[in-house]
Amino acid sequence: MKTFFNSTVATAVACLSLFSCTQQDEELSPNESLKVSQQSDLVGFDPTTCNLIQSFGTGELPRAVDVIEENRAIFTVKAQRRGHNGKYLNETSAVLLDPQDPATNLLNPFDTQMAGVYGLLTVGDESGLAANETGGRVILDFTPVSSVTMKTLVVADIEESEAGSKVQLFSSTGQLLDEKPLPVTGDKGLGFVSFDNVPGVAKVIVTFGYERQKSGSGAIARLQLCIEGEGVDDFCFQSINSVWMQYTGSNPANITVKAKEGAASKVVYSGKGVKPGTMFKLENAAGFGEALVVETQRKDKETIPMTCNGPTSLKKQYGNFKLVEVRSGAGMPLLLQ
Repeated sequence: MKTFFNSTVATAVACLSLFSCTQQDEELSPNESLKVSQQSDLVGFDPTTCNLIQSFGTGELPRAVDVIEENRAIFTVKAQRRGHNGKYLNETSAVLLDPQDPATNLLNPFDTQMAGVYGLLTVGDESGLAANETGGRVILDFTPVSSVTMKTLVVADIEESEAGSKVQLFSSTGQLLDEKPLPVTGDKGLGFVSFDNVPGVAKVIVTFGYERQKSGSGAIARLQLCIEGEGVDDFCFQSINSVWMQYTGSNPANITVKAKEGAASKVVYSGKGVKPGTMFKLENAAGFGEALVVETQRKDKETIPMTCNGPTSLKKQYGNFKLVEVRSGAGMPLLLQ
């Protein structure tokens, strides 16, 4: 779960050393030169991505956007400029800018081409035709598809003065699932934020500039995710080593989760006063043995099988506990009944 910035300098040098690179660019139209494979040729592509968002829909640029639909994913988007003392102004439409237009001034041409960037999603200024420079945030709401598993966020133009920019992931109940700083990319640079497959994400808030300062700009250049129910595999051949669970009871509870192997058991999670709707992750590289035993102080007890030898029979719901996502060593989420 590390935040990192992918430099493309080495690739640039290699390309510049080949005359064919320049020659090919001269022969291709601007649109053709940006056609990059959605897999191995796309810088920073995660092969387990189900839904790649890189054009943010169709239409002329620049334009205001409220709903984005691409690659089977659909979500709403809003923007807020930041006022004095960190207070945010009323929500407006977000703005989608053309990365190839020099007036956009958010991403250099080389990274635009190598990363396959077709649109830059950002907070618009008062004109609605350029990026806001006084700080703000973009709010992505995935409830139209229920939720998503976040994999990678690609951002542009986060300068040193904008350190403190961040991305936050929230569940449908408002729980903060993860928060990471946006990498400082430098002027017109490109940066990557990778998540450890955080599922159940209903809302993403990307903040440009430190909250208490009325300054900051930047843009979202690409999203890599899996909408709920996509990318699942109904066969399990390696030990289950990652489980996201949600408490769905009606009252706060003290929860203990034990991994059971024969007569032995080991506590893998313990939480006091866990609120309804709270999600938590269980992880063990060696697997969880035969089963997970979940108990509360009210003597509620659920046994969830963790055997892995072919088609799984895991259910989504066990009493007051929901399995949001289960993964084995194979990497892809397992099918839940």
